[in-house]
Amino acid sequence: MERLTCSWQLKEELHPGDLLRFLQDLAGEDADRRGGGREDLLKVDCVWVLVKNRLSISRWPQAGETVTVTTWPLSGRRGLYPRGFEVRDQQGELLITVDSLWAIIDIHSRSMLLGESRGVALEGVEEGRLSPPQKLRIPEGGERYPLSPRPEQIDVNGHMNNAAYLDAAEELLPASFAGRQLREIAVDYEHELLPGRSASVRVVPEENDCFFEGSMEDRLCFRLRLSFA
Repeated sequence: MERLTCSWQLKEELHPGDLLRFLQDLAGEDADRRGGGREDLLKVDCVWVLVKNRLSISRWPQAGETVTVTTWPLSGRRGLYPRGFEVRDQQGELLITVDSLWAIIDIHSRSMLLGESRGVALEGVEEGRLSPPQKLRIPEGGERYPLSPRPEQIDVNGHMNNAAYLDAAEELLPASFAGRQLREIAVDYEHELLPGRSASVRVVPEENDCFFEGSMEDRLCFRLRLSFA
């Protein structure tokens, strides 16, 4: 099966969270046509969840630009299912590459499982695997800020949407990084951020990186790093 490719006209300034939302939707569309989409999983009491995201950026797309986005799944291993993305401009220049890792969880126990154990298998999966992303290490120190997921940030799985973590990070980004070119985004999703719960985010700025570590009721929920030129 061919990779799924679509064009996207950027009418406004593109924020990191906007990009992740688009990639999520495209991944869902691709899974649907391969026989492992949301409706297929719900029939066996499962859903997809994002575990890790690694974005490498050579140039950030600009408002008014039309880009082409491509996605494809790779062979899974130990209950983790890699998916790649590419974002190119109209001249075919590669702007952004994305390595992501997904898992399938039971909607009742919220525990990970092998999709094959429930009869879920994507068609046309490409051979090869993405390099396993190393766990993000967050430096000590920094300042803590409260975080309470807003109703519009809760997705169909009942937790704070993956892209909303980038929205929160952008809101908490120190002014010293304003106007700098974003080169990398790395996110580890550890546990769900649930509605109606109070969380906190520890923000640690360094010279070219800003780190974010979110926790809820003493439970680590996510690690995030934004790297700048």
